Amino acid sequence: MSDPRPVKKTPVPFRVWRWNGAEIVALRSGLPLTDRGFRYGWHLFESLAVRGGRVLLAREHLDLLADAARRNGFPFSRKLRSDLGKFFDRSSLRDGMLRVYLTAGPGAPAAAVTKPACYLTWEETVFPSPADLECGYRLVTRKESRLSGWGEKSGNYLAHCLALRDVRGHGADEALILDAGGRVVSCAMGNLLVWPRSGDSILTPSPASGGRSGAVLSWVRGAANLREKILVAADLRRARALAVTNSRLGVMPVSRLDGRDLPDPSPSLTLARRYLDAI
Repeated sequence: MSDPRPVKKTPVPFRVWRWNGAEIVALRSGLPLTDRGFRYGWHLFESLAVRGGRVLLAREHLDLLADAARRNGFPFSRKLRSDLGKFFDRSSLRDGMLRVYLTAGPGAPAAAVTKPACYLTWEETVFPSPADLECGYRLVTRKESRLSGWGEKSGNYLAHCLALRDVRGHGADEALILDAGGRVVSCAMGNLLVWPRSGDSILTPSPASGGRSGAVLSWVRGAANLREKILVAADLRRARALAVTNSRLGVMPVSRLDGRDLPDPSPSLTLARRYLDAI
């Protein structure tokens, strides 16, 4: 006879810290909703993978956060950067995703950001297995008519979430975003790599068409011949291989685009394995 009592589910471990101006400490109370980062979504963030006891590509992520802070008028002090670096180095976290949020802090909606706050979260994450890499991702293209601020990792991420939800409703794993003019921008939650039919370069969408930076993309730049280019849908149809990159996926080969098998996914799978060997 089965046990009628409800089965208790083990909660997913989740941890939160804050920077108090002197060091990063565990957060003992709730997040302050007076902070404009949570009240208005006025924050910048970076997502870092923790694997094998190490925070991956930490320097690259800090560089990206500093660049985003500069673009958006957020002070990003040497002290904060140093404390984040020490936290990453001394981390003894299990495998998961570590996220850093640089927020606008308290203040009126139009007031300048003068005293940003910083919070960190960690949560358990399942990373792709070798079998997942062999299987690859299924992409569906989606045209977005309004892409203001698309490339910025900020609290305004609703369009990314909706694009991902839409294509997953059609059996895909990721959305490949085109702008109103048909230029390739990125994926909903990652960057795109394109292997043309000929040549030894790997292509990625140019910032001129909305392509954005990424820590794993920086690794690809150092490991292969990566070139930025304005791409259109026809370039994707002619490609022999594609891959999606982000901190959780690493390099994820693409197996299908809009229901069509890619001609030769082997270059993307080779790069995915090189990334795993490197980390």
